[in-house]
Amino acid sequence: MNQTEVKRRQLGAFADILMFVTIYVMGRLTGDKGIAYTAVAAQSCAVIWIAVSGSLSDALGRLLRGRKNKGQYKNMAKMRSSILLFQMILGAVGSLVLAGLSGVLADRIFRIPYSGLILLALAPVVLLRTVSAVLAGYFQGEGAESPRAIAGILRQVFLLGFGSLFSHMLGGYGEKVSSLLRQENFTGMYSGLGIALAIDISELFVILFLGLIYKGSRRFEKKAKQEGMYSTMSLWDSVRYVHSARWPQFATDLCLFFPLVAGLLFCGMKGEGGEQLTADYGQYAGSYLVVCGIAAGLVIIVALPVLGKIFQCFKREENRYARTVFQNGVHIGLVHGIFLSVFVAVMGEQFADLLCQGNEHTVTKLLQWGSAMILLTALGWYFCRLLQALGKKYPVLIAACGADLLFIIIVMITIGKSGILSLVYGGLAFGFVLCALSGAFAYRQLRVQPDWLNTFVVPLGGGVGAGLICLMIRKLFSPHLGSFTTLIVAFAAAGLVYWTALLLLRNFREQELEVIPGGRLIGILGQMLRVF
Repeated sequence: MNQTEVKRRQLGAFADILMFVTIYVMGRLTGDKGIAYTAVAAQSCAVIWIAVSGSLSDALGRLLRGRKNKGQYKNMAKMRSSILLFQMILGAVGSLVLAGLSGVLADRIFRIPYSGLILLALAPVVLLRTVSAVLAGYFQGEGAESPRAIAGILRQVFLLGFGSLFSHMLGGYGEKVSSLLRQENFTGMYSGLGIALAIDISELFVILFLGLIYKGSRRFEKKAKQEGMYSTMSLWDSVRYVHSARWPQFATDLCLFFPLVAGLLFCGMKGEGGEQLTADYGQYAGSYLVVCGIAAGLVIIVALPVLGKIFQCFKREENRYARTVFQNGVHIGLVHGIFLSVFVAVMGEQFADLLCQGNEHTVTKLLQWGSAMILLTALGWYFCRLLQALGKKYPVLIAACGADLLFIIIVMITIGKSGILSLVYGGLAFGFVLCALSGAFAYRQLRVQPDWLNTFVVPLGGGVGAGLICLMIRKLFSPHLGSFTTLIVAFAAAGLVYWTALLLLRNFREQELEVIPGGRLIGILGQMLRVF
């Protein structure tokens, strides 16, 4: 993983943060049930897309890059055209299957009938995302990481704009239908339909953007094909190579995505309580997952330069120093993850008051009980990404399968009594198993012994202190300052106490401060306190 790829993945993480912001905005427009209806369609579409072309960009990019390094330009062109043709056919089949099964998925599997029309409108996305994945893989094969990262950001920007417009327009029509039929669910259904149409249009614009860049790069390609070696690759050879390279990763992606689909499936199967659970799922997806996703995304952006530095050390054959950097990355993830998890848990009531127009009690409980998902997500991602970059894909797949199994067991046991909180409990169990297993594989692969005291115990103690500061500020200032101001004051005060305590306890190494945002400022503070 070079610096260019690190920057591209940071932009990708930023695009994911924008995605969660978009989910929140769309949730406010559609209502709790509307976002649940949209989630059925989006998750069904995502499962089909992952099966059809998940991880295709990375696999195709690696194979094209290998042929480019060998000067096999004609084979590159043959592979690219063959994969584009095959994947377009496969994507079209996936879209038709999804459209044909839209009623079955909505009425019989998820048992949320108002999602059927949304799912039907979203079916073309399987084909569109497949085309954009092939184009992104072409640019990765050329060593250009920026087009894919920029496309990911543009996708969210287009969706936010078109989604707000179409959801408002069709939601107004849905309100009239609901008033006429005296059934409020049509408002959420038509608002979700607007979001589905916005996703289709956004993906078309992304393909247009990637296509224009692709057209601009054809001049070098024509010259390279004349100078390149004779093409010996058939269509089926291209398909076989690409899909053999991508299958462990897309299987892992399916396993990692499984808890979201299974959680909504359990909510729909609940019977008499299904209607209320559907509304609660809207709170879960539109508020809880948004807060945890944004916070975990910020930690991932911080941790990505550490991964790049690890592979730089391996490239220079500095294996011992690579192990030290790996430990630093774990420490950085824990330091940030513990603080954000504690902050969200203690200030859950204030977050809920800002995020929700009603039913703040449910969101408060979700955040208070499930904020540890921030830490588990960021740390699990760090371990899994490291193993995948080292070529150890099967350990990640094993960890994901084990986490899925425990998720199912926990949710099945608790959903009858705990309702939507069962998804939080299952998610925490999933995250813990994924983090523990992938972490064990990563430590064993690098032959490193974990430093429990400095890496985990000291930051955890600092997190307890920061939590007490937040609790005190919440009790004293929340009735007078309002939720937003209280969050700002608590974050600043608790953060100052937390980082100062870790500095005084000499919990940081100077090399860690090089990759932490604001690390230089912390280093100056450490010098003032005579820590360094």
